[in-house]
Amino acid sequence: MEPRKRTELVNRLMEEANLMMGVLEKAMAGERIEERQPAMHGTHHLQAEYSLEDEHKSWGKVLRGLTEIQTELDQIEHSERQRVER
Repeated sequence: MEPRKRTELVNRLMEEANLMMGVLEKAMAGERIEERQPAMHGTHHLQAEYSLEDEHKSWGKVLRGLTEIQTELDQIEHSERQRVER
């Protein structure tokens, strides 16, 4: 696979991770607003919030992993270019 294609794939996955983290942050903010308001019919959303937080943390881990992968792919691309130039 061409280095450019590898980079594109990782970048697309990083964009998805960033997008999902943003969506989850908005959802968590909505949950916090709901918690401040009087509960209607005795409903409470703590379980959902913990789930959102866990999912957000997981996407953060994915993003950190992809960042490490991108760094390694950049190093590989640099090595490949040097090898071809010799």
